[in-house]
Amino acid sequence: MSRQKKRKVDSECRVFNKEWTTKYFFTEVRSTAVCLICQETVEVFKEYNISRHFATKHANYASKQSPQERAATAQRLTANLQTQQNLFHRQTAIQESSTKAGFLLAFKLAKASKPFSEGEFLKECMVETAGLLCLESKVKFEQISLSHRTVTRRVELIDKDISQQIKQKGQVN
Repeated sequence: MSRQKKRKVDSECRVFNKEWTTKYFFTEVRSTAVCLICQETVEVFKEYNISRHFATKHANYASKQSPQERAATAQRLTANLQTQQNLFHRQTAIQESSTKAGFLLAFKLAKASKPFSEGEFLKECMVETAGLLCLESKVKFEQISLSHRTVTRRVELIDKDISQQIKQKGQVN
């Protein structure tokens, strides 16, 4: 007797059907089906699962709309979801760039053997200069954290990273 392999849904290579966007108000985001109305996810691309979600949670939504109106509504909801995702992505990018700038300034302070408390003075100067030269960038400069403790922590992280890189290069040679 041979044992049959257990069926795995993710190995069935299912793909998202574009019709489901107008029919059930679903779209594909990073290999999962996302409801455009409530932003809940359905993991498996099966029409039954998607239609069941739509029938149980949004049965009366757009039931009296023509196919053209449903397509327009789906397009609008897709644009709304895209806007939400872009807003989050943009915020993350701004935070990431301010963190990189903070590490760069901490590295420069350490390399020049300056006291770490000068980070706050540097930030003050940058914010004032940005206020004069480019007002839209002033907020970005204000987000850079250059307190004494933050600069100390970042210099310690940079030190640890450089030490690890040196050890790795020593092991390779």
